[in-house]
Amino acid sequence: MRHILTSLFLLLSLSLSAQNLEKKATEILKEAKELLVMEQASWHATDHFLATYPEKRADIRGYFSYVNKDEDAVTLFYGEENAVLARYLFKGVPVPERLFVETENLVIKEQETELLEIRKKAFEDMMSNEDGFYSFYENVNPNLIPIIYEGKKKVYIISGSSEPQMLIGNDYKLTFNKKNKIKKREKLHNSILSFDYTENENIESSFHTHIVSDFIDVTDVCTLLLYKNYTRIGQHIVMSKKYVSILNLEKETLIILTRKAWDKINGDGEKK
Repeated sequence: MRHILTSLFLLLSLSLSAQNLEKKATEILKEAKELLVMEQASWHATDHFLATYPEKRADIRGYFSYVNKDEDAVTLFYGEENAVLARYLFKGVPVPERLFVETENLVIKEQETELLEIRKKAFEDMMSNEDGFYSFYENVNPNLIPIIYEGKKKVYIISGSSEPQMLIGNDYKLTFNKKNKIKKREKLHNSILSFDYTENENIESSFHTHIVSDFIDVTDVCTLLLYKNYTRIGQHIVMSKKYVSILNLEKETLIILTRKAWDKINGDGEKK
């Protein structure tokens, strides 16, 4: 009887563990896809703005994107004293064909004011870098992404290359309180990896390891999906001490396994 109860308890524990990992994967993928939509909007809006309004280029102090209450992506270009230079709206998936732009008599909205404030504070913290928290590399540009996600105010900082390559790492997450003050700073990776663009055959799989976090990061997923047509990576694996995250870029799905389960599947856990 005791053996049966022990077995049932073990099965229940394994089931709960699998459910928790599935929930974690869903949470990571959901937030990453919102970041992805925002970054896609920023790409298309920036291309259009610079090509269509070259006379406004010198007035730009920054830009950011967000998802509004109608689930549409919006990109805002701003100048001095929060002056709105242009507001782009993408209906549905951000593509040039679904782009609408306003440039006249624009007033900044409440949500935009919040996002702009935390973006500016993140930028100031990064540029002052008084404690050396941030790292800077040649030909690498920081991209600040303010977001209010499920009521939490954050700014993600991801790295973009001026070379034809995708970068993983040198990314950060800053969390803000209700008064828009930084309450927590996190360095998501301790290093930076580059993946070159390719026009050759698809790359079946790529991977990197995690020391700082157990799971693939939101920024990892966003970046990998954003650049997948340039790197042609089909699957990306992130391995930590306890877990393995498997991102299918084509299907845009994420699975998280325990390291023990991964080793068993791959035959590494067998006794010799």
